[in-house]
Amino acid sequence: MLIINADDFGLDGAHNQAIVQCFHEGLCSSATLMPNMPGFEEACQLVHEAELTDHVGMHLVLTYGQPLTDRMGRLSRFCDDERRFRLSETRPVFSLSRVEQEALATEIRAQISRCRGYGVPITHIDSHEHVHTEWAVASVLIPVARAEGIPYIRLIRNCGAGISLLRRVYKYLLNAKLNRSALARTEYFGTVEDYLYLQQLLEPNTAVSFEVMIHPVFDDNRMLIDGSFDVSRGIGLREEIEKIDGFEDAVSFNGTRYGSR
Repeated sequence: MLIINADDFGLDGAHNQAIVQCFHEGLCSSATLMPNMPGFEEACQLVHEAELTDHVGMHLVLTYGQPLTDRMGRLSRFCDDERRFRLSETRPVFSLSRVEQEALATEIRAQISRCRGYGVPITHIDSHEHVHTEWAVASVLIPVARAEGIPYIRLIRNCGAGISLLRRVYKYLLNAKLNRSALARTEYFGTVEDYLYLQQLLEPNTAVSFEVMIHPVFDDNRMLIDGSFDVSRGIGLREEIEKIDGFEDAVSFNGTRYGSR
């Protein structure tokens, strides 16, 4: 099973149009909404117009923009004096106070509620800047997701080159935590490059489940590219995706192929 997920749906109009175009061109099979961003309402409208409700999850936001709850905005651990998120994955979050845990749980529920309030049932949860893979954040998110009926949470990147031994141990432990909670949908998660790296290590015809992450945007020439990379590379997103054998068969987190109905 292959899932190709487009992150940052709802960030702004440009990202929204790029992601919908990706669906139409068969370059992604899933996307995740940012509930607190300016383009959120437009993204939800596009979800319904393009019949994407079976293909859209939530992109939990704790590092960018403003929170949806006043309680979160008053906590200096998460927000600055202007009540804008400042939590960053560059500073590991191994523990939170009881007050911080409760505020985080309230904010997660508010973001879930906003998506559902716009008619998006939420196929899964991942996060902006992978903040849900911080141990203390995951420890709050997991029980909230289960209580809210969210079926899946994205793994932490667990394949590809350049992962130190210490990071591999951490990634193993966190993914094991998600697996024990029955919230992991795939065996592996990473970029297109990570997927290709893994395929080189596997025996031929070995079947694995993999989520590929992309960040679709348009360049100055209106070509779809992956915003994760330097725009000057001049490599189109289609060229990247076509490196994946069988990309046409990618599905959403609930197993649905876009346009198959």
